Amino acid sequence: MSKQGKVQSSTVAPPGVVEPIAELRRHVRKTESTVRQRITDMRERIAELEAEIDAIATEAHTAIGTLPGADRIETAKDVVAEKREKIQKLRTHLEEIEKLVATE
Repeated sequence: MSKQGKVQSSTVAPPGVVEPIAELRRHVRKTESTVRQRITDMRERIAELEAEIDAIATEAHTAIGTLPGADRIETAKDVVAEKREKIQKLRTHLEEIEKLVATE
């Protein structure tokens, strides 16, 4: 009840509660924005790595039949393996982030 004897609405928050709730909402929005940006960045990095792999495969295919081509193919295989490993790590990390976002 208020000082005038009227019953206060249950939708009105007690003094001192509104600002912390508003601050929490701002923090949640900022955190969600940061997480979304990290997810977008990771997806872009995965796409970049896949494009690099495609370029390496094209170069290796072009090298077939040339004398130094065998060395280039072996190097390309090693680089592709490293990039695929990076992609797998990024995808695993991305899945973990997406699970965390889904549970919040």
